[in-house]
Amino acid sequence: MRDVYADTAPVAPSDVDIYKRRLARERQARLAAEAIIEEKSRELFEANQELALLLSGSVKVLTDVLAMARPEVFQKASKVQRWAGRIAPHLNIGRPWVLNLAAMLYPLGILSLPDDIATKYVRDQALSDKERTLVAESSQAAHDLLCNIPRMQSIARAVLYCHKGFDGSGFPPDGVKGEDIPQSARVLKVLIDLANDSTGVGCRRDFVAMIKRKHLYDFEILKVAYQHLNRPRGQPDADGQVLALSLGSLRPDDVVNRDIVDDDNRLLLAAGAQLSEITIRRLRALNKGKRAIDVVEIVRK
Repeated sequence: MRDVYADTAPVAPSDVDIYKRRLARERQARLAAEAIIEEKSRELFEANQELALLLSGSVKVLTDVLAMARPEVFQKASKVQRWAGRIAPHLNIGRPWVLNLAAMLYPLGILSLPDDIATKYVRDQALSDKERTLVAESSQAAHDLLCNIPRMQSIARAVLYCHKGFDGSGFPPDGVKGEDIPQSARVLKVLIDLANDSTGVGCRRDFVAMIKRKHLYDFEILKVAYQHLNRPRGQPDADGQVLALSLGSLRPDDVVNRDIVDDDNRLLLAAGAQLSEITIRRLRALNKGKRAIDVVEIVRK
C-alpha cells in the first residue's frame, strides 16, 4: 500500500526557527508601536490638560472683566448659565461645554455699546428699535473677540447667533434660520429673553409672553425651559437652603433669592444672580457707601 505521506517533504527545523524569529520580531514591533502610541497619547492628554487650563484661565479673565465693568450684565449671565446647566440634561446637547461657556460669555459685546445704551439695557429700561438692534449687533463684537482664543470658534458662533430668531429674524441678517442656527445659540435665545424679562424688582418669569412670540424660538427648547424653569411665586430660584445672611456671611456660588435693593429701591442685584467674589466685594463696598444693605436672602446648596 502506497504511503500517502511519502511525497510530503518534512519541515526543516531551520524553517521553524525562521518562523518563530519572525513572530518574535512582529511581537517586538507591535509592543514598540503600542509604547509609542501610549506615550503620544499621554503627551496629547497633557497638552489638552494644559490647553483646558489656558482656556479656563482666559474665560475667567473675560468674566472677571465683565463683572467689574458691568456687574448688572454679569448677574444676568450667571443666571443664564445656571439655567442652561439645569435644562441641558433634558436636551440632546452634543457638546454641553460649548453651551456652558457661551452662556458665560455672550454679554461681552455689551462692553462695545455706548454707555447710555448699555446702561439702559442693564437696567431693563425701554429701548428703541434702533437701540435693540445695536444690542443684538453687539454679539458680533463678542464673536470677534472670542475668535482670537484657540478652540473658541464654536463658542464664538453660538454667541454670534444667540439673538437670532428661529424664524430667521434678528442678527445676523444672513438668512440662517431654524435648525441651521447652532443649537447652543437656540438655547441661549430662549434663556436670554427669559432673563431679560425676569430681571428687576418684582419681575417674574413670563413664559406667557414668550409663548405669544413663539416664532422666535425653537419650540422644543422653549417647552423644556418651561417644564424645568417655571416656578411659582415665592419658590426659590435655585435648589438648596434659603438663608437670610449678613454681607459678611455670603459665599461665592450663593444664589440671590430676593432682589437686593438700596434705600431708594434701586436694584443692586436681581433674584437669581449667582454671587462671586467680585459681586460680594461690590455689595460690601456699596454698603460702606451708605446704601444700607443689612441682610441678603440667598439660596445655598
